[in-house]
Amino acid sequence: MAMNNAAKSVEDRYRHGDLDFETAVREVTGADLGREFFARIVHGLAAEGPAAPALSEHDAELLAGAGFVTDPAAATAARVNRDIRMQDLVRSCLSVNDAAQRLGVTTARIRQRLTDGTLWAFDSGRNRLLPPGQFTETGAVPHLEKVLPLLGKDLHPLTVQALLTQPQPSLTVDGGHPVSIVAWLTGCAGTDAEIEQAADVIAAADWESV
Repeated sequence: MAMNNAAKSVEDRYRHGDLDFETAVREVTGADLGREFFARIVHGLAAEGPAAPALSEHDAELLAGAGFVTDPAAATAARVNRDIRMQDLVRSCLSVNDAAQRLGVTTARIRQRLTDGTLWAFDSGRNRLLPPGQFTETGAVPHLEKVLPLLGKDLHPLTVQALLTQPQPSLTVDGGHPVSIVAWLTGCAGTDAEIEQAADVIAAADWESV
């Protein structure tokens, strides 16, 4: 008996022609990515040329976890994956005005903190965008201003967001459960020694640009 569409994976449905590429990506990511976004990806691939660069360790791990093998298509898949994740990050970032409202300060204060390194932003077109991992729903992540200045200035925005929000093996709670820097600072850290543990993670991180 043929497998019905509801029982098929998105990958199977795409392979069999039941979904176009844009719809398949939308179902997998939950993001409503339009034709203009994919046109930018095509433009980027064309600009980089057919000679695929070597995969970074970060992207290689992502592909291995998803079941890819290193073949001529793997680097392209990594680049598309990176572009989709970057698009998601840009949509979730705060502008300088948004950050000022979130923290209850002036935009001048936000710019000063960016200069001091106690907040982190990247340029996107004419805008400066602040990755959301630096903020709670109502304000700033506690104590983050004490560790953010240790971040490298040339880190990729995806690297910064991941470093702040992904579980870190050296930050553990409940008998060994790893938590992110943000979770550690928000729910765990209170003493200077505990804050220093989060600072050590950032200082020791040797992340490749994604």
